[in-house]
Amino acid sequence: MPQPPPAIAPEFPKVALGEILENRSIARWTHVLKVHAPTVAPAIQPGQFVNIRTSDSLVPLLRRPMSVHRVIRDGDTPTGFAVLFDVVGPGTRALATLTKGRRLDFVGPLGNAVTIPAGTKRAVLVAGGVGVGPIKIVAEELQRRGVRDITVCYGARDFEHVVPAEDVCPHGCRLLVATDDGSVGRKGRVTSHIEDLLATGRLTPETYVFACGPVPMFQALQSLLGPKGVRVEAATEEFMGCGFGVCFGCTLRVKEDDGRTGYRLCCADGCIFPLDRLVFEGHPHGAHA
Repeated sequence: MPQPPPAIAPEFPKVALGEILENRSIARWTHVLKVHAPTVAPAIQPGQFVNIRTSDSLVPLLRRPMSVHRVIRDGDTPTGFAVLFDVVGPGTRALATLTKGRRLDFVGPLGNAVTIPAGTKRAVLVAGGVGVGPIKIVAEELQRRGVRDITVCYGARDFEHVVPAEDVCPHGCRLLVATDDGSVGRKGRVTSHIEDLLATGRLTPETYVFACGPVPMFQALQSLLGPKGVRVEAATEEFMGCGFGVCFGCTLRVKEDDGRTGYRLCCADGCIFPLDRLVFEGHPHGAHA
């Protein structure tokens, strides 16, 4: 039977207004947006996202989902958050024009958080393209938990799409970069670094692995890591129109316990899923715009 609504509405997620602290280009197509939001920042956990209204007009109508890149702090007090985004469509073009001091209408925090096993000693974080967005907040959480052996594998199209190292991960991480044309780091796919880590014994079933990127990267990681018994938490990048399960625009296919294929919503059930549960064959996938 349907359950009655809660007597008291949960505090989060909430619709909030933040103040833009900075909106800066860090690569040809990529911006970092910093927002002062002291009523929301303390609730943000690594892996969660916010849904941002990019314009005061009706176009674009839908908000844009953005993974939280990091939590901004004043000492130990969380006061805001930052997101990274590529300028690829009308929503992100409008977002790129917003200036310091403007109010930003957003909903958050949304989605589930990473689940780092207790006792983790080594971690590998994998980012493809704009999937670099949540890498830094996850790496910072790992460092907060005392994990010192953190390798970040980051892949991008070319030097114009590579964001600066300080925007990829915090100091103390080992950063391995690959670009399609070899203009920065190794030439080839980011998963070539994963192959090396497997070959040298630096990536084992005891390693915590987090990944965010396009579907072909996830498929490659499934092929490489599944047979080795390495589990991965994957932050999926489906287009989430509403952000909380109403529009059904971000459906994912998953393997159920009985082997059948089921369905989950990226926003309401994720956006973080065990990679070995995701089914991608013949699956259309969206992109943030």
